[in-house]
Amino acid sequence: MLYVQSNQSGIIKGEIRKLNKEHKGLISVGKSKLSLFSNFPHVSIKIYDVQVLETKEKNAPIIMDVKDIYVGFNLWDILKGNYDIQSLIVEEGVFNIVIHENNTTNIQNSLASTQETETPSTNIHLKKIKLKNLDFHTLDEATNTDVEKYIYTGTGGFSQADSIIAGHIDTDFELNVVKDGDTTFIHKKHFEIHTDVAFNEYTGILDIQPSGIVMENGDFELEGSIDTKNDVDLDLSIKGTKPNFDMLIAFAPTDVIPILNKYKNAGEIYFNASIQGPSNKGNRPFINANFGAGKAFLENTEKRKKIDNMGFNGHFTNGANRNTSTMEFSLTNMTASLEKGEFK
Repeated sequence: MLYVQSNQSGIIKGEIRKLNKEHKGLISVGKSKLSLFSNFPHVSIKIYDVQVLETKEKNAPIIMDVKDIYVGFNLWDILKGNYDIQSLIVEEGVFNIVIHENNTTNIQNSLASTQETETPSTNIHLKKIKLKNLDFHTLDEATNTDVEKYIYTGTGGFSQADSIIAGHIDTDFELNVVKDGDTTFIHKKHFEIHTDVAFNEYTGILDIQPSGIVMENGDFELEGSIDTKNDVDLDLSIKGTKPNFDMLIAFAPTDVIPILNKYKNAGEIYFNASIQGPSNKGNRPFINANFGAGKAFLENTEKRKKIDNMGFNGHFTNGANRNTSTMEFSLTNMTASLEKGEFK
């Protein structure tokens, strides 16, 4: 233990040198600090100012730049010379993930082996991970679309059996989508996700069990699968029912939501959608959504105005071409009781 305590800086820098030798990317770190007894027999090493670059070239693009990373090991593994990372806490930083037009990513390029056969010296068998205040950007070069997820908090627990990595993830974040430098409809949308997933390392398929999603004040259930080895092929379903308009209001522009929330409302509200097809290399998945309301009302309590017995059926799709040329939106079977008559 005294050896680990007195040599922790050398251990970390030695492992970084090995990783840099084994991979085409570059990792740089600042100072480190050891916590030996707080969670014995697990050892936590706090590493400051961690950067990961795509290559070792001068001015190479930065993939990750974070203020603090806590790396957790088992002390007995360290004493045996086996540096097996079992937990991570990552705080305060930026991740820039780029999907290149040839369908490779900057992470893949960074992790690519410098040798014909990979013989990694550091093992990673994560059982726990925590994230705090991290700004994730995913740029698809083919569509010039940047998906930003600012993660306020995130926790995960993982286990592995053969080629299957199973995990439970809880996170809350803000989502922004920027296309060709301009903000899109998805702007400052707040999400919470609570999900159980299983990733098959052999097939590349991520299975998502029925999971809870909160977007703004709307509650939804998500389930399906993502084929990461075939153009990130999506097969997802999203559904929800609620006794008020929160689910539908969640899709409104961010600056309009506070206005809509001023209206007292209730009703039998439903939302069902499917997202299917490849989603990278310039591809867009097929989106089909049905939504509606029945036995609903909207009331402006300040002006004492009310629309009662509301009902409608809505439909949205991006169509065969997956873009605005085939996009369709419709509202049918609309009914409402006004103060002076009915609308049908």
